[in-house]
Amino acid sequence: MNEGVSVIICCHNSAQRLPETLKHLAAQQVPAGLPWEIVVVDNASTDDTAETAAGCWPVAAGGGLRVVSEPEAGLSHARLKGIKEARYGIVSFLDDDNWASPDWIKRVNALFASRPEIAACGGRIEAVCETAPPDWFESLKIHYAVGRQYGQSGDITSTSGTLLWGAGLNLRAAAVRKLFEDGFTILMSDRKGNFLSSGGDTELCFALRAAGWQFWYDDDLLLRHFIPKARLQWDYARRLMRGMGRASAFFAIYLSALNGPPFDTYPAWKKTWLFQILKSFRQVISVILFHPGICWQQPEGSLPALEFETSKNQLSALWELRGRYQKMQNDIRHSAWAQGRQASPGTAPNASNA
Repeated sequence: MNEGVSVIICCHNSAQRLPETLKHLAAQQVPAGLPWEIVVVDNASTDDTAETAAGCWPVAAGGGLRVVSEPEAGLSHARLKGIKEARYGIVSFLDDDNWASPDWIKRVNALFASRPEIAACGGRIEAVCETAPPDWFESLKIHYAVGRQYGQSGDITSTSGTLLWGAGLNLRAAAVRKLFEDGFTILMSDRKGNFLSSGGDTELCFALRAAGWQFWYDDDLLLRHFIPKARLQWDYARRLMRGMGRASAFFAIYLSALNGPPFDTYPAWKKTWLFQILKSFRQVISVILFHPGICWQQPEGSLPALEFETSKNQLSALWELRGRYQKMQNDIRHSAWAQGRQASPGTAPNASNA
């Protein structure tokens, strides 16, 4: 894999948002001799996304831009297509509404070059709202991938949770390709049109960490996330939390299957589908008992209302997984890609051209 950075922008009907995103990438201050490229993945768009991308990239900007097509709808499908198409050793995922700071490519490349043991890094994201955000936005901004992901820069490999956001996620291409060669598959399709599912990026983080790679957070690596007024509406926030709830049902499978440091250690009885669905059912009932009116009326700004949306969709997803939960857990636990977690701390697992 050649040295350099491939910026991947996954797009579904992005013609209105792409020009500003590409404008910021065209202003990158890339050191002489560092190869880079922009790969726009047109994911089942029905507008002129491809034509807009090709037409608004200035030749003088360097780097070069390619548009590739992924006809199967879903963000995870688009990301996988981008990884396959990338020509360089680092892939940097930006959303179509992410505006990279001028030193983005330079900082990302320098970080990976100096730390061969890391497979993923992320940074800080600031919101640029089209209209003044509502009062409840501050409480939910983390779910919009806005803010500081961690308190300070450094190694975050042993931190529990989702690790790094998909927006602005930077990956070592060889590490990701090795995962798929070893049979890794993403269980969730992520966003698909107006369906706000999420979690494919978290699955990938879980898998890379299980394979023995390390993770890094750089607070000086800055993106700005443009948020249109439509996404600052209460209905959008509710749909967003429904997707989060659904994703959490799948995360539980990984946390149980990949038991042991740095993953949560669960006793055997907590790894079962029955325990998870009873736990989720209890959460739903608890919210209803303490906030019955709020659960049905869904008043704007109510955090219990969002908790209800999250927990009931987690319960629904777990019910759909009945009969498959244990097999999915076993498939992950015994997969070839998960065996790298036994590698010595501080060393990268074997991956060609890592």
